[in-house]
Amino acid sequence: MRQFNIRLSQLLVNSADDVKFTVHDVTSACKQQKTGKAVGADNVAMEALIFGTAKLYVHISLLFSLCVRHGHVPDSLTKSIMVPLVKNKAGDLSDINNYRAIAISPALSKLFESLLDKYIRSYNTHDDCQFGFKSGLSTSTCTNVLKQTVSYFTDRGSHVFACFVDFSKAFDRVNYWTLFNKLLDDNVNCKIVRILAAWYSTQTCSVK
Repeated sequence: MRQFNIRLSQLLVNSADDVKFTVHDVTSACKQQKTGKAVGADNVAMEALIFGTAKLYVHISLLFSLCVRHGHVPDSLTKSIMVPLVKNKAGDLSDINNYRAIAISPALSKLFESLLDKYIRSYNTHDDCQFGFKSGLSTSTCTNVLKQTVSYFTDRGSHVFACFVDFSKAFDRVNYWTLFNKLLDDNVNCKIVRILAAWYSTQTCSVK
């Protein structure tokens, strides 16, 4: 963390780029949001933003632009509600591994995330066999490729041997500061990386 902060400070001193969100940016981001979603800790429904007026979007664009400029996220955007869902109702309900969690974030934070997303692009090469975290691909695509591969060999009288590795809760064990350094390596705007670091280091969660 300390090395990241030193590196980030040096980049901020030499950075002249200023990230600003326009009313058009906010309007477009609001149109991309989905209705009918659960309300977060702020009790603001996404519909309030989707069907908002230009005056509302002016204030939101100013708020988000100032957040990035000063590297600060309001407390109301860092609070989420964790809803535990049972995986196997016939299993042991006292076993923590029998639950998966869904985090419900405030509507404004979801909107902020969608605006920040266009500034985060990686130019690192990746394996063609990777299906996760790639546009236009999903686990369904991966499953279909597996089925086709198995069918190809079994139809020709061959045996197929497969090995599955389950990396349980891998993201929870990742060092965030290493990820932020990777973003800096990919030349992601240092002010965007700073706001993400501030967001991750101050977020709180309540379990419903």
